[in-house]
Amino acid sequence: MSHKGQTKRLPGVSLEEETKMLSDILAIADDNLNRTKAFVQNLADELHELKEVYDVEDKEGLALWFNADARFQQVRQELLRMERSRKKPYFGRIDFSDANLLKQECYYIGKSAISKEAAELIVIDWRAPIASVYYEKSLGVCTYSVKGEGAFEIELSRKRTYEIENDRLKDFFDSDVVANDELLTKYLARNKRAVLSEIIATIQQEQNEIIRKKPQHNVIVQGGAGSGKTTVAMHRISYILYNYDLEFKPKDFYIIGSNRILLNYITGILPDLDVYGASQMTMEQLFIRLLYEDWDKQKFTVKSLNKGDKPACVKGSFSWFHDLEDFCGRYEWNYIPREDIFTEKKHRLLMSRAMIEKLLKEFHFLSLPDKLDKLTEHLMAKAENEIYGKYHTYPLEEQKALLRYYQTYFGKREWKGSIFELYDNFLREQNVKRNMSLSLGTELDLYDLAALAYLYKRIKETEVIQEASHVVIDEAQDFGMMVYGALKYCLSKCTYTIMGDVSQNIYFDYGLTDWEELRSLMLPGMFDYFGILKKSYRNTVEISSFAINILQHGNFPIYPVEPIIRHGNEVRITKCEDEEQLVSETADTILQWQEKEYETIAVICRDEEEAAKVSEKLRKRVELRDFNSETEEFGRGVMVLPIEYTKGLEFDVVLLFNADDKNYPAEDGFAKLLYVAATRALHEMVVLYSGRLTDLIAAPVSEEKKQKYLMEQPKPVIPLMPEEQPKSKKEMELELALDGQREMELRNRIGPKRIVVQNSGAEKISEKTQAKSGIRTPIRKIAASQNMKSRTENSEFGGMPDTTSLRPLGHSNLNLSVRWLTSNKSYVELTNSYGVLRITPISDDTVRVSFARELFDDLADIPAEIAATSRPGWSFRETKDRVELRTGKLYLFIDKKTGAISFYTAKEELLLAESIRLPRQIEKLPKNQTWTYFNWSPKEILKARGPSDKEWLNLKDTARYISLGAKSERPACIISNNGYQILVPAGRRTMCCTLSVYGSYLHTEGEEQIDYFFRTAL
Repeated sequence: MSHKGQTKRLPGVSLEEETKMLSDILAIADDNLNRTKAFVQNLADELHELKEVYDVEDKEGLALWFNADARFQQVRQELLRMERSRKKPYFGRIDFSDANLLKQECYYIGKSAISKEAAELIVIDWRAPIASVYYEKSLGVCTYSVKGEGAFEIELSRKRTYEIENDRLKDFFDSDVVANDELLTKYLARNKRAVLSEIIATIQQEQNEIIRKKPQHNVIVQGGAGSGKTTVAMHRISYILYNYDLEFKPKDFYIIGSNRILLNYITGILPDLDVYGASQMTMEQLFIRLLYEDWDKQKFTVKSLNKGDKPACVKGSFSWFHDLEDFCGRYEWNYIPREDIFTEKKHRLLMSRAMIEKLLKEFHFLSLPDKLDKLTEHLMAKAENEIYGKYHTYPLEEQKALLRYYQTYFGKREWKGSIFELYDNFLREQNVKRNMSLSLGTELDLYDLAALAYLYKRIKETEVIQEASHVVIDEAQDFGMMVYGALKYCLSKCTYTIMGDVSQNIYFDYGLTDWEELRSLMLPGMFDYFGILKKSYRNTVEISSFAINILQHGNFPIYPVEPIIRHGNEVRITKCEDEEQLVSETADTILQWQEKEYETIAVICRDEEEAAKVSEKLRKRVELRDFNSETEEFGRGVMVLPIEYTKGLEFDVVLLFNADDKNYPAEDGFAKLLYVAATRALHEMVVLYSGRLTDLIAAPVSEEKKQKYLMEQPKPVIPLMPEEQPKSKKEMELELALDGQREMELRNRIGPKRIVVQNSGAEKISEKTQAKSGIRTPIRKIAASQNMKSRTENSEFGGMPDTTSLRPLGHSNLNLSVRWLTSNKSYVELTNSYGVLRITPISDDTVRVSFARELFDDLADIPAEIAATSRPGWSFRETKDRVELRTGKLYLFIDKKTGAISFYTAKEELLLAESIRLPRQIEKLPKNQTWTYFNWSPKEILKARGPSDKEWLNLKDTARYISLGAKSERPACIISNNGYQILVPAGRRTMCCTLSVYGSYLHTEGEEQIDYFFRTAL
């Protein structure tokens, strides 16, 4: 939505005026709420009446019932939304001026929109595009973008945050940042339930950036304890559903958590964010889901992973996944027939062994059934040519029999084996390789399930079932790379939001200790994102310092955590004589906290066994919530639970039970375990122990060690091409106008002839009179014309093209996505439905880029100035989404989705990239022309080389011919201060355009194929 609306009087800014405004908005909200309640009641009555009038089997009645019920459910959700927003109608306000509208504007921002008579927005939804300036922008001139409408520039004059409680305006703050530490401290000083209700009002800029990332890209976030990872992830779902409602529905989201308590906690957040129907499951449940009909819950059970489980440490690694990939590759290689295929009678070769093996290598990423389809498709094309060819005839019955034979030559799609037997074979192979003794039993852990799901997808699946479009993973550090390798393959069409903290990896031996492998796997795209949330909003300064001190005892990198300035009591550490005193002190502490009206209290134990014993003894003195790892929901009261089930949760107060050196020895894994427990409390924390206190708390840490393992801020993931900036509305209108003009030009070429009005009689008489009178064209015009003609014939360098020729010809959507790849010793060819792209390494610093719609004509000779004396060394690699080519000094990245090339140095520093919207274009009507579109930076200095090396032409914001004439043997050459050259073979009429109105491109006339050389000077 844009911010345009009817002219209205701006609200005042004084306390009295703001109080009056709150009263008015509450009245509007009440009116809307009452009307909606009445509408819901009417629909309920209608449903009741339909039930009374129509019979169960009446088709007309059922249709009416379903329609009325659908409206009822929709309006009931709207009612719930209104009831939530009524409690606190808004939390923020922005005042701004729009130069285009020539007026001041003001919007209040709340959890949901509130409108007056459905036409006038009084409060806008926090997810609306303009609301982003409240979270992200500083006062002054700024921009925000609206999907489909472009970028808007405004001048922000006020950002105000409100404190509203029980329909009363308690206070408000004007600030250049949202929810400064003073306001955050006020919110966080409340109990847990109150804090949750204020999350939307206190979203910080770094959190908002993650929330509003486009859902088409993958996001990984490292966030310290209390940085809001879980809530940011849930707000991201809400934002996507609001702004991308045509592409995403709630059912398109899977929310993955490490345990059911965390997922139940998330369930309590989602309705407040207007999210209904998103699937939530543990990682084990997800892989069971992906096994479909092969999962037998009567035969198999799921077992939990335990710290120190040595087989799990191996099975959770990335090397285990790669071994599984290799095992499947070898299985497919042996399963699929690879011998030469001949016709039976005439013994003519249809497919050679070499061709079969080549196709298998080309389509290595496909599943076994899809590989069989590709091979069968190729074989059938050859067989049909043979059977129906004009040189050979086969009787009709023999034709049918042959086609049936070849249709199933490689086997049917339905694989009849057992993935469980196949996995057991893999385990036996690994036992020999790794000197282990694994076997497939009836109890399966997470990594068994991941491997089985991968085998099902790769070997067995014949019908692809639509799963999620976007997967949100919380506490991502708990899962080893085996999980992510399998997940990426099984849900290859999904995008991901992955949140975690490697400092909280309590499964130290098989979880994630850093993000490097996961980043390389999950962030392959140009605009995929890795972010860090450093600020902690949960703990007091005292609790945060205590927790960080525990972490600093470990020998591993630590991401820095910055608590907001909120002070509280020091962490109390109390020694008890024995277990009986431990329980007694625990009960006394809980009772004291309850007197202080703390609502959520946690007693954290080392494991489930200890939690069960403590609960049994503690229940005699204190009322406890029953703990069940599968059904327990987060809520008020006292919970006794093991550390592993506290992940992602936070409580008003926390008591750590028996932190002695036996429960928590001074080892890296236990340092992370104890750190998790220490970061759960909002306000107060108590540590009890008997015997000897763990060194992770008692022993001091040297300053040298603190600094040694402090993780520096990692460099952000630099997009392979700069992210496209949103266009202004004026630019979008200009684009539409240009598209219309191109369309008109295209119609003129291929449609009916335009009706041209002939010259009037007076004009014709004038022309005749001029001819009879002997009037001649002025000499200076003749001279200019002759000079222009001579210039074109000799050297057009520096000439300006006609304005009409600057607009590239209109076209339908060109599909340049790579369909297949071939290579030889000299070049790599990438074929798409539009043509063939060939990349030929010339030397360590130079490559040749050629593109043709059909077959390549003879390419021009290599210019002498760049010709190499020997063949260069080079290599290429193909992945699912890219092709990479390397020479000694160049690295080329070809995006398989768009076909665009990005040129890098050997150190992977970006030199230049083709446009991802349209990299290249060839047209043959009305004449042969080519365009290669580049993303030249506005700050980049481009110059064209003239007839001599001393003559250079500045190409900034201009359009000029850079070729030197048909007879010149000197190639056209562009040089950039970024350290590269582009050379176009001599004799080709070449123009370079850097005018933003028309686009940035190289254009040739009279050519049927694109051909240029790219050379680096770095």
